[in-house]
Amino acid sequence: MTSQINPNNIDGNYPVAGVDNNSQGFRDNFTNTKTNFQYARNEIIDLQSKAVLKAALIGGVLDNNMNDNLIYAAKIRDFSATRVPVATTVGSITIDYSAGHYQTINTTGSVSLTFSNFPPSGSYGLMRIQINITDVAYTMELPSEVSLGLSGIQGISPGTPGVSNTITFGSTGYYEFAFGSSDGGTTITLFDLNRALTNFDLATITADNLSAIGNVSAGDSVLASDMIATGNVTGGNVLAGVNMSAAGNVTGGNIIASSAFSTTGVVQAGNVNAVINPTTGTAALPPINMTAGILTITPEAGAIELDSAVFYATPTAGSASSQRGILPAYHVIVMPAGGRTLTQNTSVQNVFDNPTNGALTLTANTTYEFEGLYVINNTAAPSTSHSISILFGLGGSLISINYIADVTSSSGAPAQTASTRSLSTAATALQITGSGTTTSNESVTVHLRGLLRTNSSGTFTPQIQYNTNAPGGVTTITNNSFFRMAALGDSSLISVGNWT
Repeated sequence: MTSQINPNNIDGNYPVAGVDNNSQGFRDNFTNTKTNFQYARNEIIDLQSKAVLKAALIGGVLDNNMNDNLIYAAKIRDFSATRVPVATTVGSITIDYSAGHYQTINTTGSVSLTFSNFPPSGSYGLMRIQINITDVAYTMELPSEVSLGLSGIQGISPGTPGVSNTITFGSTGYYEFAFGSSDGGTTITLFDLNRALTNFDLATITADNLSAIGNVSAGDSVLASDMIATGNVTGGNVLAGVNMSAAGNVTGGNIIASSAFSTTGVVQAGNVNAVINPTTGTAALPPINMTAGILTITPEAGAIELDSAVFYATPTAGSASSQRGILPAYHVIVMPAGGRTLTQNTSVQNVFDNPTNGALTLTANTTYEFEGLYVINNTAAPSTSHSISILFGLGGSLISINYIADVTSSSGAPAQTASTRSLSTAATALQITGSGTTTSNESVTVHLRGLLRTNSSGTFTPQIQYNTNAPGGVTTITNNSFFRMAALGDSSLISVGNWT
């Protein structure tokens, strides 16, 4: 700024002593003096409003707002940034760039960040955030504008530009991140300031021993003698010369460990070549958990698979056909010690009462095989002519059922006194003994085996009934009587395995 004050327009030699001076000279000096005072006043006010000051002027308030004006060719020393404690500690938090370049968050829960008031486009703004993670369950979610610098950030998921990304932490403590933008906050770059990056794009990670607090990720391969990670391990191929252990997920094209392989997360790979050592299961997490899917078109020897109904195993595989077979998962109920005492009436009774209802819930549209053994003893001398039927209570509906019942009945100790075989094609009552009064210690043994196809889901209950009369005495279904069922496939099952 060029000053308009002109000291030369005031005549310092006027008036001249001892001379009759013209009054116009007085007026000119007074006018010019007043004008210069006005100039001085205006320039001082201008300086007060625009100058950078060390302290507030008397009667004023310090305000060194530069309004985004350029300062250059400056040599600086001993500068500091304003520390701004963020009041919000959980949930959505808006970080105001204009409030300060260093802001701190003490978490009481997971937080979700947004940013405001970055410098306008064409100017670069950079700020730091310190976040105190007080519980490893707490996460920090970043807005979609944070889209650069994501590669290799520990614990980030999904790590994809243009989406909201979430960072998890392997331990409690203080973490610092920087955020920079040159387009007014439309695109923000992330910097992890106190942790090493984990990502090596299109590279191979090789180490004698690899130990990571967090994730291990490589575009190509991860190679180590011993590999331990508290987070996820991801690579084109994941190879450990001896042991591999991860607290998170392990993902790779091929996963190979010469000795033990253990993880508490999910394993996703084309092949896993290792002695798999599952961790102990918990109430919420099984040691091995297969996801139901479709079966491979060409079965491989040694494969174990799961579709929507049953497990399959393939011991050998041939060029034209395979030995893929079913791994049955049996539902079993066994009569405990002491057996079950039947009520002396002609009502339908459940064979098993522990659990109380003795009923199994079947899945809709599924084929099941079943087998059972009932040993029925009456320790007194039955006094009334009677017969016995077996049947099944249905809570859903069946497409069909076929089973045979091999029955041996005798007086006294169980013996092959009388044997019959009956075929039933219905769940309704099948009479298995003839009518008559028997002597002491009547014993009836029933072995049944069959197949059914369900229509709708519902309960299936093995049952028994006396016909016409109850026998009297005390009738017990003895301990170790049992019933078991296993799913074989859907309700249209025809064959599994090497049939031609």
